[in-house]
Amino acid sequence: MVIDSRQVDGIFVEHVAPEGAPKGPPVVFVHGGSHGSWLWEQWLPYFAAAGRHSYAFSWYNHTNSRNLPKDEFVQRSMLDVTRELRTVISHVGETPVLVAHSMGAAAVQKYAEQFPVAAQVLLAPVPSQHTAGAPLPLEVDLSEPFPPMPYEMAVEWFFAGCSDDDARRYYSLMPDESPKAVWEAAQRGAAIALNRTQISGPALMVAGGRDIVSPADLVRRHADHFGADYLFLPDRAHSLILEPRWTEVADRVLSWLDRSVW
Repeated sequence: MVIDSRQVDGIFVEHVAPEGAPKGPPVVFVHGGSHGSWLWEQWLPYFAAAGRHSYAFSWYNHTNSRNLPKDEFVQRSMLDVTRELRTVISHVGETPVLVAHSMGAAAVQKYAEQFPVAAQVLLAPVPSQHTAGAPLPLEVDLSEPFPPMPYEMAVEWFFAGCSDDDARRYYSLMPDESPKAVWEAAQRGAAIALNRTQISGPALMVAGGRDIVSPADLVRRHADHFGADYLFLPDRAHSLILEPRWTEVADRVLSWLDRSVW
């Protein structure tokens, strides 16, 4: 399948179309912190083969997207990604299913407070104020972009379960992140305000039993608070999208979408 790549208002957007008539709403994939659209390089053609228009994009200051001025970038909340989401969904032209990872999940939920979505699938989501956990011990300089963490730490946090060759390739793609967004993530939800009474669309939240960034107990609490379906995968870590058995996760997501979205 052919991946169509383009810039939309400075946002790098990738699209894979199904071969025949689509079988459901388009899917927009939203990466998390320190990643880019490349996170979904295997998921885009997989979901397109299942009959869905599939889109992924990179946040501003992330892979192949426009860089904002430093003083604006360092003050960006993870929730500010709703700006890019609005642009991309306007480009898509239909109410989508949103599939998000980690920090991207908070942006998706904030977007769904204000706009309709067909459904949300949140993989290892960052929790919010009502579901927050103990903060992560991470030092952040709020005046400077947050660089990729050392390789060994990145493997432990993001690429557990991946081969060394794959992990090193993914690590080479990691961009700087907004220090404010990193600080928010390190607070384990305490800095993220969401209103569950206003969020549209059915939701599925997926947790990995080996995830040290978004532990399963926090994801379960988050799912319960928002009335979402919950899927626990005991042998998975934070990188549910990149681990070698990613197709099993994708198949579970597609099965849920087939049951939950009309």
